[in-house]
Amino acid sequence: MILSENLLLLADKYLVNNLTEPELSAFLLELNSNAELADYVAINKEMSIQFSDTDWQFVEHSDANQTKDLQTYFKSDEAIALKSALNDAAKKHKTISESSKANNGRLFSFLAIAASVILLVGLFFLNRTSDIYDSYNSWTELPSMIERGEVKSAILENAEIKFVAKDFAGANKLYTTYLTETKSNNTNVFLYLGITQLELNQNKNALATFDKVIDSDSIDFSKGYWYKALVYLKVKDNSNAIAQLKLITKDNSNYKYNEALKLLSQLE
Repeated sequence: MILSENLLLLADKYLVNNLTEPELSAFLLELNSNAELADYVAINKEMSIQFSDTDWQFVEHSDANQTKDLQTYFKSDEAIALKSALNDAAKKHKTISESSKANNGRLFSFLAIAASVILLVGLFFLNRTSDIYDSYNSWTELPSMIERGEVKSAILENAEIKFVAKDFAGANKLYTTYLTETKSNNTNVFLYLGITQLELNQNKNALATFDKVIDSDSIDFSKGYWYKALVYLKVKDNSNAIAQLKLITKDNSNYKYNEALKLLSQLE
């Protein structure tokens, strides 16, 4: 069903509370029985909120721990320009619709575009933590136990070969086998094992493995905090990630101290 020009005009007046009482009563009756009109009103009401002249309103209803980056974005020149362009497009589209009596399909096209913008911004918001994780989940800084001559173990040599080849399942089995057979407390083996668990989405196991690094007597114990923070970032648990990063920043000799400071400024 194509909405008539009269219904569109009444809907616009309804959205700005500009209907007389008789018009309002008749419009509400039509609204309750006309699904397409109800959709039109609902979408326009949402657009009027999101693209109001005051602010991007849905930010106010977001989780407090996750809004700071998004609020910063909305205050940026890029976001302000985007909002202005959408507002201009909406006004022009409304003028065209009223003057030419074009069917409301064109208006719905604009609304679909505007709704898509909100969706994209939402995805930006939701994926922010994932983007941070992806920026730091490089394992190239892990020390090679083969090159350092740290161990003389065929199991560990094969495990590292598989790890470098990103055969994390194969590496995981070999590291587990080595630790079980030798009862070793080698910190680097635990780090490699924990990362294979992380890559295999065995996140709880990874956290437990990195706890063993933290509880060790190794000078590299603080690496456990960093890798636990990465686990929490991967699963979008910002509060626990922040807690791990704060443990790192208590001592500037801790592993990834500067990176932890930078991440905290992004997450808090």
